[in-house]
Amino acid sequence: MSGLSVMARGGYATIYRATQDSVGRDVAIKVENRTLDNPRDQARFLREAKAAGRMSSHPHVVDLFDIGVTVDQHPYLIMELCEGSYLDRMRISPLGAIEARDLGVKIADALVHAHANGVLHRDVKPANILYSHFNTAVLADFGLAVLGEMRDSSVTLEVLTPAYAPPEMFRHAAPTGSVDVYALSATLYAVMRGHPPRWDGERSPSLITLMDLFDRPIPDLPNVPGSLTQVLRYGMANDPQARPTAEQLRDMLIGLHLAPGSPPPPPPTVYRSASFTPTWDSNSPRRPKEQWQEATQRPVPPLSQTQADETPTVHTKKRKGGKRRWWPS
Repeated sequence: MSGLSVMARGGYATIYRATQDSVGRDVAIKVENRTLDNPRDQARFLREAKAAGRMSSHPHVVDLFDIGVTVDQHPYLIMELCEGSYLDRMRISPLGAIEARDLGVKIADALVHAHANGVLHRDVKPANILYSHFNTAVLADFGLAVLGEMRDSSVTLEVLTPAYAPPEMFRHAAPTGSVDVYALSATLYAVMRGHPPRWDGERSPSLITLMDLFDRPIPDLPNVPGSLTQVLRYGMANDPQARPTAEQLRDMLIGLHLAPGSPPPPPPTVYRSASFTPTWDSNSPRRPKEQWQEATQRPVPPLSQTQADETPTVHTKKRKGGKRRWWPS
């Protein structure tokens, strides 16, 4: 690696830009602040890397090229270099309804792929949806991903972004695919609004206030068709069982006609797996579309997020300072 320069620093990791000399390619290197000095951390990192590797074959998931550990035990991932995130986009100029709908189709399809492989993302938010010159939307940072066969609820509150987390994440409930559906729905609402649903001030609310916000309704947005807002409300139902699966959310978004003559979203790559159990009532004789149409006639349970996307992720592991990082040759 050569030409190493810092792109961003945060409470969780530092992102570097570098050139991979062997192929002359610019890449992003994410170096985590934590150190892998105990078996639990080492096992989690391997699990995360495995999940990220599984997902990176999808066209709307960031490519993962390599992983490793620095000499002083900081894990790192070498990834596709992207130009920016939708957090940047929504701060500068919130998205219109059609662009947000198309973004949702792409990321929902990535989640369909993830869930079909038994992987939950658990940290979908504008900052983790990136774009580049070659791709308008890629889902990044499977750092909280949980493999279906190793669902670890111990990190539920240790590391999460409250602004896009559903209420069950604060009750130590075992995560399911509906967690990602909620987070994506909240993200799509946020990129059109300019900040997360129900989050009004510049300061993050307390945990008590945060839980109260789940009882507030989600209002319509100016210049956003009510049909799109209703789909997102449905995806943000407080009851996990009342939310659609990622596949159903994707198909609902595809089916929206937001403006006369507007082009339909690009057809997604369909991933299916017999091993994936959706949260939808699969025993119902009605088709998903009929269940969705019935659901839209009922009052939608309110939901909420509260802390800003840029709120530092909470970690219990303190960084060890004073050490230099040495890259492998």
